[in-house]
Amino acid sequence: MAAFAFPKSARLLRRADYVAIKQRGKSFAEGPLAASFRPRDPAPTGIAVAGARVGLTVSSKVGGAVTRNRIKRRLREAVRLELAGLPPVDLVIVARASASTASVEELRGWLRGAATRMRSVP
Repeated sequence: MAAFAFPKSARLLRRADYVAIKQRGKSFAEGPLAASFRPRDPAPTGIAVAGARVGLTVSSKVGGAVTRNRIKRRLREAVRLELAGLPPVDLVIVARASASTASVEELRGWLRGAATRMRSVP
């Protein structure tokens, strides 16, 4: 089961990280989600970093608290299952209004497509 975890080390936790990725990263939007990402910086020792860090955002424009929490739960589950397949990037995922009707499988498909897209960007 550990292979499908979403540990704290794989999450973006600080607002400054979200802002930096939005300002200096690359963005795209497709279907129920939009994303901003940038490649992870190497560790101070020069060793390449292992995996992706993901942050999730669901605005109040999407719906009320119940709707937003439902979207966040589905999105966390999709990220948890697809985290191993993501390239080493810092990724901020923003839910759009159509995310309220998206299933976990649809969100997983979006993440797989996003991973391919992020790998192809230099």
